[in-house]
Amino acid sequence: MTSINYNFNYYNTLKITFVFLLFAFILKSLFKTPSVIIEFVLLSLLLVFSLIYASQYLRINRVSSGVFLLFLIYILLHTLSAIFFRPLIFDIPFISALQFSLLEFRVSTISYFLPLIFIPLIKINHEKFENFLFIIIKLSIGFTIAEQILSLIGLRGFFETFYSTSGVVSDNQIGAKSLGLYRIWGVVGSPQLLGVFHLFTLVYMLHKRNRFWSSLSIISVILSTSKTAYIILLIVGILYLLYNKRYLLLFVLSLLATFILFFIFNMYFTLIENMSDEYPKFQKFIGSILGYSTLLFNVREVSAPEAFIPGGALYTLYDYYSENILQIFLGKGLTYSFMQDNLISSSDLGNFLYLTSDFYILTFFDQYGVFGIILLIYLFGIYPLHKLLSGGNYLHIVPIIFILSMFHYPPHLPKIMMLLASYPLFKIYLYDKE
Repeated sequence: MTSINYNFNYYNTLKITFVFLLFAFILKSLFKTPSVIIEFVLLSLLLVFSLIYASQYLRINRVSSGVFLLFLIYILLHTLSAIFFRPLIFDIPFISALQFSLLEFRVSTISYFLPLIFIPLIKINHEKFENFLFIIIKLSIGFTIAEQILSLIGLRGFFETFYSTSGVVSDNQIGAKSLGLYRIWGVVGSPQLLGVFHLFTLVYMLHKRNRFWSSLSIISVILSTSKTAYIILLIVGILYLLYNKRYLLLFVLSLLATFILFFIFNMYFTLIENMSDEYPKFQKFIGSILGYSTLLFNVREVSAPEAFIPGGALYTLYDYYSENILQIFLGKGLTYSFMQDNLISSSDLGNFLYLTSDFYILTFFDQYGVFGIILLIYLFGIYPLHKLLSGGNYLHIVPIIFILSMFHYPPHLPKIMMLLASYPLFKIYLYDKE
């Protein structure tokens, strides 16, 4: 009897996945369907193998690790319940519930499980892998800076045309600028999330203690024109000073920032009250930040584009859970982000539309309820902050950036972005040196 052995090089497959996802957005502009399939196959292959490996070698010796696995199991149970219980409760075909849940898993849910794909790396030299990560990060930084420079010198139209086939170029992004810079897509494919992505790269470079590339990461955050990232960058600066115990500098800078913010907003409201058309870019920039709270409670009225009426995301949540009070603990269940409103509304699962992508933290609550939010805040906020201030490393800041960005956009959708977020989560919750 002849036996044949096949060797699977997991480490090289992981590196290939990182390289592919780094350029996935570009490849989707050329070959959208094949690229999506390859992306899902690579991630699924890594996830399946890592689960097999974890079942044999992973040992849970810490409460925090158990809580993280509980979080993943909780999310998985929501997905499974959407498959098996919705056909019984809502009288819809089982195949529809299965199809919708699998599509949502591919687009969104799988991202939360990506920290597991690093488990087979437990016994290798992590410094070697992190050096590879730094190469990926440097390429992404270089791409962002190059795209902004090329756009400014006249090639903006090329990027808009090239990326249009990927489905990410909306009408409001054509020629769009903020503070004189173009709204670019980078390797993430989202002007809104590109800045948050480079906050991740900043933390990695701080961890590497590389000042030059840390500076380039900050420049990339600025070039992204993401106002969400600008605000989080200030918070990261506070965490940096706290971590390095520079309390006096933090106090002085806090006072200075308070005076600057007071001056900025006083100037803005003075211009608005006087109906002045001076400093239009400044007014637009500050107005868009203040518009965040407006859209939280209101929606833009179709018949009058400049008017708003009650009906924002928070209003919708209150309206639903005031009539379904018991669902507040475990949430409504899985909602679907992958389909347009008009398509899903015509199906039997129209009650499970995504609440909103503008305030993703509310959508997460809508899906997973109070229990899910408590787990999320602990795992991505409280515990990493505690470990950071107790002598941890800079990578503990990454989950904090992740949950802060959730207050505006869903940071888990771009897979290259989620891979950079997942590695610190693996180091925090699943890696045990012993």
